Amino acid sequence: MQGRFKAVRIETDDSLIHISRYIHLNPIVSEITDNLETYKWSSYYDYTSKNTEVLSKPEIVLTAFKSVNEYKQFLLDQMDYGRELERIKHLTLDN
Repeated sequence: MQGRFKAVRIETDDSLIHISRYIHLNPIVSEITDNLETYKWSSYYDYTSKNTEVLSKPEIVLTAFKSVNEYKQFLLDQMDYGRELERIKHLTLDN
């Protein structure tokens, strides 16, 4: 039996970059923080800075982009959509 989390195999590069976006935007769309640059519980800083002491391997995702700024824009392009999905997720239907 699986608990709260579900494991899914990532089989394509395209899936990987979209899952990366989902993970990095999650603290914003869930209203945990309003600033990914200063949110220390995310690997976002590892992906967007020149920090070399990281646990993750951002280069795996970042090779799909021409620059770090392009990756940042990739995230920002879906921020409003992510917020709307989060809002819809918490709606209930009145009977």
